[in-house]
Amino acid sequence: MVMGWTTMESGNLLSSPLRVNGVTLRNRVVMPAFGLKYCGMDRQPSERLAAFYEARARGGCGLIVIGGVGIDLTGSGFMVPSIESDELIASWASLIARVKRHGAAIFLQLFHAGRYQHSMLAKGQQSVAPSAVPSRYTGETPRELTEAEILEIQEKFVQAARRAQEAGADGVELIASAGYLICQFLSPLTNLRQDRYGGSFENRCRFGVEVISKVRGVVGPAYPIGVRISGNEFMPGGNTNDEIIEICRAFEAAGADLFNVTGGWHETRVPQLPSMVPAGAFSYLARRIRRRVATPVVASNRIVTPEQAESMLADGSCDLVSIGRAQIADPDWASKATESRGNEIRPCVGCLQGCLDRLFLMQPVQCLCNPLAGFEDKRHVLQAAQPRRIVVVGAGPAGMEAALTAHRRGHDVLLLERNTEVGGQLPLVAAPPGRGEFRRLLDYYRGALAREGVPVRLGFPATLDAVQESGADSVILATGARPVRPPIPGIDFPHVLDAWDVLGGKRVSGPRVVILGGGAVGVEVALHLASVGTIDAETLKFLFRHEAESTDVLRELISRGTLDVTVVEVRRKIGEDIGHTNRWVFLKELEQHHVTLNVETRVTAVTTDGVLCERGSEAVTLPADCVVCALGVRSENGLAEPLRKAGFDVRVVGDASKPRNIMEAVHEGFLAGAAV
Repeated sequence: MVMGWTTMESGNLLSSPLRVNGVTLRNRVVMPAFGLKYCGMDRQPSERLAAFYEARARGGCGLIVIGGVGIDLTGSGFMVPSIESDELIASWASLIARVKRHGAAIFLQLFHAGRYQHSMLAKGQQSVAPSAVPSRYTGETPRELTEAEILEIQEKFVQAARRAQEAGADGVELIASAGYLICQFLSPLTNLRQDRYGGSFENRCRFGVEVISKVRGVVGPAYPIGVRISGNEFMPGGNTNDEIIEICRAFEAAGADLFNVTGGWHETRVPQLPSMVPAGAFSYLARRIRRRVATPVVASNRIVTPEQAESMLADGSCDLVSIGRAQIADPDWASKATESRGNEIRPCVGCLQGCLDRLFLMQPVQCLCNPLAGFEDKRHVLQAAQPRRIVVVGAGPAGMEAALTAHRRGHDVLLLERNTEVGGQLPLVAAPPGRGEFRRLLDYYRGALAREGVPVRLGFPATLDAVQESGADSVILATGARPVRPPIPGIDFPHVLDAWDVLGGKRVSGPRVVILGGGAVGVEVALHLASVGTIDAETLKFLFRHEAESTDVLRELISRGTLDVTVVEVRRKIGEDIGHTNRWVFLKELEQHHVTLNVETRVTAVTTDGVLCERGSEAVTLPADCVVCALGVRSENGLAEPLRKAGFDVRVVGDASKPRNIMEAVHEGFLAGAAV
């Protein structure tokens, strides 16, 4: 026992209980607070929110942190659930009881955005902060709080904690990370005050210390108080690892029982969550804090597999693991992980398309990999009243999801694929650097098809006759799309390749490569080719450890390969079809890899040794030994009409219906399988 918390030994650390102050968690899996946008303008906890969290509790999660939960309108705005008045206690009590009955402990994360709050989401109210430092996140300047207002906000935190306790929550968490209000008081970047709440390190800690101390005074000594903290702000001039450790020690002395350690702010230019972030990359932040505090520590960010989680617990990096987006992708992650069924987990691929990209568009969270996420109250896999013979044509993401869903409903399913492997475009998507997580989605589908006994016929081009002979009652057509080449002179020269060929492993000729098209596919091909000839992580580690080269040389070795890559795009911006949370990272990596970008440039012809272009009134010639065409795809659905004329019930899904992204394909596949 160490200062109020104990661990209980088990052969599997992930499944072992942990006591946090007066609450015992059944295992070490934490579902962190996540902005879901599942609440309406009334800011009440909704049925959609309850169904989402109930699924994760039913799936075995040890601790679920619901939030952020607003303590007032100015600090949270619409579409964020609130606990700012006693009238809301009953609705929270109903949700909490519903989730807790499945064995999970529930904390509410008490939230105030400070200068990160958009005024348009708070009835036009100007945001407030320690100092009037403009926010790059919102483009607005907050109003500096008076000391009297600071005390009022502290009291709002206190009363929100009281309400959470009365509603049955097992604990509360205060968010002091990501650049939100408490974090703004802590950081010298956003706290320019000259009174007792600013200036010195002690003064900058005062707001958070007083909030924790005052909450403790109301909830009592045994009630858990957690803190979500950025182990490093990753902001030039902000708090670093060492200062954050001292902040945690001050918070611990004030009464904090648990530290959930993440990294950065929303403004941080160090990627935190995309697939190119190595798994467990930020576990060191938790490990450093854990060495200096006596309270349990949670590690966060890009922890996706049970093996990673178990390893981090075993090596002392943390006491619990924060499994956020991975539990959005699979609500049963915890039970599968603790029951040695990790191979059955539907993975998170770190794409951010369904979660963070949608949040930045003010849309509710969904998931590329899990079509039920956010629809737990509406989408269901119900047994078919009358089992039928269902033939699914095409084993890409849409087809595989459709086949599995129809099979789970009790239908007799046959999946046909013209290629010798399932997966469709998934192997191509997984080819560029940092996109390998998509292979895990392909592995999941392969495993699920085999495990659940869905018949798959490979190397079988579907025809009308073949479908008729199969005895199908209904057909789901998921035949995908094919690359197109516009009528540009020279586009069919031998040295012109399609993007899919390159991502599929075909070698380019010569060192000078010009990519036609700067959308998502063109960007991924550019990064794929620009990385050719760069050193790998193990080599970098070896050279760095032995000081074989200078930092500048090492930076060059990891960023400049053997190919000279140029991208040509007719639109004003590169990667316009890439989501907000990934686009800036891709652009940064294109720059780091020395990829030349040409925007507002139209290709007029391809020659044997270059590409002719027009940029406004200027004629431009780009030397090229190889040209890669990334100018879009066209649906392949020629079988649909013959099947309909033959009397079949036909549903066309995925790119066969309209070329889009994988998330649309997976969701359409599910809906077709659920409806057939």
